[in-house]
Amino acid sequence: MTILRTCFGASVVLIVLLMMTSGCDKKFDASQLLNTGPATGIGDTNYSEIQPPWGGFENPVAVVVGNDNLIYVADNGLNEVIMMDAGGTVLNRRKVPNPVSIAQNATLDLYIGGVTLAPNGIDTIGALYKLFLVRYDTTYVDTLTDSLTGTKTFVHHDSSTFFDHRIDVAPMRIVRKEAGYPQRRFVGIGILPDNQYLVARVGPDNSSFVDPDTRVLMFTKGDTLITPVPELQTGCGTAINDINQVTGLAVFRGSKDYILTQSNQCTAYGAIWMTYQITGDFGGWVAKYDPANAAQQSKDFIQPNRFVAAAGVAIDPRRSDVFIVDSYLDSVVKFDRNGNFKRESFGRYRTVSNILPGLNHPRSVASSTDCTLYVADTGNKVIRRFKLASQSGCP
Repeated sequence: MTILRTCFGASVVLIVLLMMTSGCDKKFDASQLLNTGPATGIGDTNYSEIQPPWGGFENPVAVVVGNDNLIYVADNGLNEVIMMDAGGTVLNRRKVPNPVSIAQNATLDLYIGGVTLAPNGIDTIGALYKLFLVRYDTTYVDTLTDSLTGTKTFVHHDSSTFFDHRIDVAPMRIVRKEAGYPQRRFVGIGILPDNQYLVARVGPDNSSFVDPDTRVLMFTKGDTLITPVPELQTGCGTAINDINQVTGLAVFRGSKDYILTQSNQCTAYGAIWMTYQITGDFGGWVAKYDPANAAQQSKDFIQPNRFVAAAGVAIDPRRSDVFIVDSYLDSVVKFDRNGNFKRESFGRYRTVSNILPGLNHPRSVASSTDCTLYVADTGNKVIRRFKLASQSGCP
């Protein structure tokens, strides 16, 4: 194992320069992310890397731990979704054009953000796929009417097919595509408790007030679009709910709360934590931590310009800790459930080993129920695994 000390994976000079040039009125103090003194030895708040890393990928951009406790990797270099067990054995593969996001609902269906052919048969457009990994539901009811008496009889038919986790042959269909907007992509998917789900959509044209490319969309469990989430404002700005180039989305287990990640290009907050509230006259999402609230301005999670290119987010299913990867700073940033920065955060220069160089443009992170952290180290073409040196409550 390679031990990672509790410090952030970038030089002081680089991060300070980034914070000075990021164009927000309140700068984040990068020094608190760095341990510039001598190593203090191995402690309980250091992540250990589990060797060896998992290879055989070309461009792994998304990794997720499914509700079936299997690991799914979206490799848009190979145009595949790869199914693996916790030991790293590849169980099966499925061709999906340019997959960039993946999630699994409570009935073990997979949702995959990829592309498909445009109506002209030449160009590509964004597509949201649904893969029926366990059951392809074809249940329906026939109504039979007696021609003499008019009596109606209801006949229940169930010709559902079960696929036993055969990702290579399971039925798959497109549940959303937007042929009129060929540059839109579905880069983040989060499953809500009732199997409704949220999808982060991104694109280059955000000039429309009515339907900009960058939105968060909400769908029914039957894959019908309900509405774009209205609490987020598309466009450049310094408000906590301004979004521009979104990159990922994760929902807290058993909750409607979610975290959205994005590039800091023309926005102040690379990660936005939204919590669901119902009051007498309101039902919807609000920012859990809002810098407009004087009592919350010092909260670690909402320090502006903390990230440069937040690329993905995962939530610990046991503790609700939050992990965010920054593909520019080559780092994994950890917060607790109360939005406090955790010193276990680490990055490039603390992940160097005798097998691999440090993290190189990581694009995704996932957390399992056994407290293993999976990082899609895209630049090194591997999936890397980490655990705290001591972590109670986990196998």
